[in-house]
Amino acid sequence: MSEAAAWVTQQLAAAGYTALPSLRPGEYFETTGFAVEASSAPGAARVTVTARFTGQDKYEQWGEAQALASKLMDVLEPLGVGFEEIDGREPNCAFDAYPPVSAGPVRPDEEPT
Repeated sequence: MSEAAAWVTQQLAAAGYTALPSLRPGEYFETTGFAVEASSAPGAARVTVTARFTGQDKYEQWGEAQALASKLMDVLEPLGVGFEEIDGREPNCAFDAYPPVSAGPVRPDEEPT
């Protein structure tokens, strides 16, 4: 796990959100939750949120994933985390989270303080 992923996981855990250990393709629709992994973007953590498929319209599932992703962002934003949403993941939701400079890596578009 990257430094950014470990930091994001720790912050979410402190707020009462427990990350799934991983989300293999077969697990995406079996549970509602999220996983935090290293992102392909330098200094970022990839957060992937999934909602359990209940046999209903996939857009309802997408809504559940978006709602959980928003809650996770609400926890991280006051800590100075920047975000980049990853499109095309429906009915899952994914975003890259960039911890603040003082917490770890520097975003590509930021200067160190």
